[in-house]
Amino acid sequence: MIRCVKCESRAVITSSNRVDPKLTQLYCACKNQDCGHTFVCDLGFCRTISPPKNDQHALLKNLLMTLPTKDRLALLESVSKH
Repeated sequence: MIRCVKCESRAVITSSNRVDPKLTQLYCACKNQDCGHTFVCDLGFCRTISPPKNDQHALLKNLLMTLPTKDRLALLESVSKH
C-alpha cells in the first residue's frame, strides 16, 4: 500500500515508468478528496534473499571457475565418485 506523504491517507498508483531494470518510478494519487496530492515514488531493488533456481547453475559455475584448475579438477573428481 502507498501512503500519501502529506496526509497519510491511502494513495493509488496511476502509472509507472521503468527507468532501469532495478528502478521504477511510481506515479501516485492520494485518495483523500480533501488532499488530492499527486506524487512520484521510486521503487528500487535492494537485494536477493533467495536466488532464482535458474541462477543457481550459473552461480555454481562461476564459483568453480574461481578455483585454481588443480582444485577444480580434484573437486569434480570427488563429486563424480559419489
